[in-house]
Amino acid sequence: MDFVVTKVVISVNHNVLSIELVFNILQRKVFADNKLDVFILTLDMDKVNETAEHIKKCCFSNLNELVVTGDYLEAFLKADYLLLMTNLNAPDCKILDNIQNLDHVFKKAKSFDRLANPNARIVVMGPWSNTWLQIFAEVATRLNKCNFTGLSRHHVSKALGLIARKLDCEMQELSDVYVWGKHYLDITDAKKKTNFGPGKYDLQCTVKTQNVTDLLSSNWIDNFFTPQFEAVETVKTYRQCVISAVCYHIIDWCRGTGERTVCMTLFVHQPGHINDCVFSSYPVVISKFGKISVHNIEMDSLQFVKLYRYLENQQKERCLIRNYIKHHNIV
Repeated sequence: MDFVVTKVVISVNHNVLSIELVFNILQRKVFADNKLDVFILTLDMDKVNETAEHIKKCCFSNLNELVVTGDYLEAFLKADYLLLMTNLNAPDCKILDNIQNLDHVFKKAKSFDRLANPNARIVVMGPWSNTWLQIFAEVATRLNKCNFTGLSRHHVSKALGLIARKLDCEMQELSDVYVWGKHYLDITDAKKKTNFGPGKYDLQCTVKTQNVTDLLSSNWIDNFFTPQFEAVETVKTYRQCVISAVCYHIIDWCRGTGERTVCMTLFVHQPGHINDCVFSSYPVVISKFGKISVHNIEMDSLQFVKLYRYLENQQKERCLIRNYIKHHNIV
């Protein structure tokens, strides 16, 4: 019986994360029943090979081949997916003033564009992921830029966890928490829905809906909650959150979200608009056929003002990236 083989390349520069990501992708059957050729791209091959052997011994039915390599050519050739972790930290806030420090990203983008399958998809995670996505998009000449996405739902998961602990409720009771721009959190329309069992003379459960902002003090939001999303965390501190987010990001992207709204960073093309051809996180709904519908945002809202400022900065960043490509003959 014929089966589909999907080639997934993982490049995260973090040995434990790469192995755990492979394990979770296989265990959760992220790519449904497809057989997977998984390539871990790393400079620390010996150390990763040692732990990769444990994955092979698990005898996952959906694993066709697991390869640990330091060779970009071998990894990127005919790849279907690239899961890429940035290697920038919080102190790198002036990185675009010295864009030559990202030369390795330009080279990686050029190689992947040249070698990967035409419909290859990319998921970028980590700090400055929007910048890396923009570099890939500006370098790419073969690949579809709409297939380049970034992770943002891990910010939503973290927010839901903090709110749930504060309100002493389950995360499943919370909804309508969104991430815009780089990682601007929006709880303006967040809801808490509590189900109550049917009473003695009732046939159905009752549902109580409350606005989350009415349940939280402004002091807690301003001095504890909001600052959590202004600081950039390291991979070590939120590894499991990222792994889970990557898995569900791909599952929703491939199979659709139904009526659920999820957040993802994507390339939006609306000629004449401020967000034309730059990357930003948006709340989206994905059909089972892969069509992504982006939520609208009110023009006079505070969220729009913050998003507009971010998109302006992204346009300036795109110009810097394009100038660098032009002056260094990268494409």
